[in-house]
Amino acid sequence: MSPLTALLALPGAAIALQAAGSLVAVLLVFMLVNALDLGGDVRIADEAEARALANQASCGFDPVDVALDRARIGALLRNRAGEVMLIRRHGARFAARVLTSHAGARLDRGFLTLSTDDTHFGSITLDLGDKAQVWAASLRRLGARA
Repeated sequence: MSPLTALLALPGAAIALQAAGSLVAVLLVFMLVNALDLGGDVRIADEAEARALANQASCGFDPVDVALDRARIGALLRNRAGEVMLIRRHGARFAARVLTSHAGARLDRGFLTLSTDDTHFGSITLDLGDKAQVWAASLRRLGARA
């Protein structure tokens, strides 16, 4: 009888071997995810990064006013033309949309909940603190959906 056969003949050896194999597989996946820098908790570092994300989303969008969510998961940016861009976290990246209406805006104290015409973009609640009321009022200039 070979040593492997003798080992597998022990009670519970097959289950222990399966558990060890599973553990090795999980550790390999963990190392691969770390090596590829997948996942993670992405946040907008500062206003400069928010401006760069806006320009990346819409070439030439030059914000003059920026409001960052306190948790840094989203931002509102306004350019000289009065267009407002919403940036939000989408998985491990950021997505942006130019708001065309104030119809999806809801103010609740320091929180501003925004949604767009794009159902895939979803809605987001930004904690803007004292700036929430100012931004909610300025969004009314965008008008309502037709």
